[in-house]
Amino acid sequence: MSQEILDSVKSLGASLDTIKAQAAKAGLDATEAAKVANEMKSKLEGMTFATPDDVKAASDAMQAQLDKFFTEGKKAKPAQKKNLSEGIIEALDGRMDEFENSLKKHGNFNLELKNIALTGDGVASYDSKQYILPSAPLNLRDLIPTLYSPTGLFVSYKETATTNNVAVQTEGASKGVNNYALSEVQTVTEYIAGTSTFTKQLSKNLPWLSGTLPRLLQRDFFFAENAKGYAVFAAAATGSTTTAETADLLQVVDYIANQKTARFNASFVGVSNSDMAKLLKATIAAGYYAGSGSVVVNPNGGMTIWGVPVLALDWVVTDKVIVVDNAYFERVEAESMNIQFSYEEGNNFTKNLVTARVECMEAFNLMLPTSGIYADLGNV
Repeated sequence: MSQEILDSVKSLGASLDTIKAQAAKAGLDATEAAKVANEMKSKLEGMTFATPDDVKAASDAMQAQLDKFFTEGKKAKPAQKKNLSEGIIEALDGRMDEFENSLKKHGNFNLELKNIALTGDGVASYDSKQYILPSAPLNLRDLIPTLYSPTGLFVSYKETATTNNVAVQTEGASKGVNNYALSEVQTVTEYIAGTSTFTKQLSKNLPWLSGTLPRLLQRDFFFAENAKGYAVFAAAATGSTTTAETADLLQVVDYIANQKTARFNASFVGVSNSDMAKLLKATIAAGYYAGSGSVVVNPNGGMTIWGVPVLALDWVVTDKVIVVDNAYFERVEAESMNIQFSYEEGNNFTKNLVTARVECMEAFNLMLPTSGIYADLGNV
């Protein structure tokens, strides 16, 4: 083979070695470029060249294949995306004079940004309201008086059974003598409390947390407080539950009568929401009208029976009813409910943790057990 042919073949082989670099520079797929180059080298090694024209023909064929690869690669190549900073720099390239003149004359400059790829999340704006689970519409502390004890030990005196000897005096006879006995009742307050621990970083990432977490703690505190007070009343109440009725509405009328007969004031009647629904439907089924039998359905919800409010309370157990005289059922408070945040709990300081605490030092007391009625409606 002549030296001219050898030089031509050598030149063609060397050009194939640069295909990968050219493809990468053009932004094309490097793997595909390597595949094309290797195929061409294999064909080149298997060829027999007799004349320079044979080398030229092989070179022309391979060049056509390369042109096709580069042309198709450029067509398929997606537009290169830039981040915001790169896009602004490129858009302003060579236009700084125009930029300055426009700002001086018009106070603004329209800069069109193309192929900008934003990464990460946008700037968040937070809803001022968080959609937390609901709380109790009416809490026990809203319905009974609160007394305060700075020491935590609250002492009261209640009257025990007494025989009344007050009577018309028989002339010349001794007057009747009444002896009264009062016994001491000690109410010892205790903490109803709970905590929640979260990271300091979380409070930074969620700026609404410091305002929402107290609402969550207060809601759950009231759940626990209502349950505690209800349990105390249910265990202590011994008022009369005598009734011959089976219908819920008529039983409630009898319980109010029992309370009044014992000379207590029925401040309110408490039932569950489902039992309130039964009472309301009973008025419809019986064809009651406003004021009939002293049962009045209030337009804003609930009803009154014999002038006594009947309240739907979600902390009253279904099929139970309570009749309360709030002159005798009280909440004693030594420390008011408070919510505090602290780093000083366990290893909070070293772990960047924050503990939120809700607590109240209190107790419930039914002074005269006969003043309260806790009855079963008999449906369960």
